[in-house]
Amino acid sequence: MGRPVGKTVNTVSVCFKPEVFARMNAYCADRGCSRSWFVTKAAEMYLNACLEDKADYDAAVAAWKENEESGGKTYTLEEIRGELDL
Repeated sequence: MGRPVGKTVNTVSVCFKPEVFARMNAYCADRGCSRSWFVTKAAEMYLNACLEDKADYDAAVAAWKENEESGGKTYTLEEIRGELDL
């Protein structure tokens, strides 16, 4: 799981709490992967989740704006419960 040949990488320094570092070290040793690989994968997963959350938020804001501009009706929770006999 070394660095891909011919690919450029960037280096960053990260500080971990000792207990987090120990757990990560143990996991990587057990799995047979490098800490660099593990941290890169963790950062990729977290970044993807953050970007997905941002896309969802942006879509909701756009939908709300479109609803307001079109004069769309909004409903209170009580109105919805009444309509559905809840």
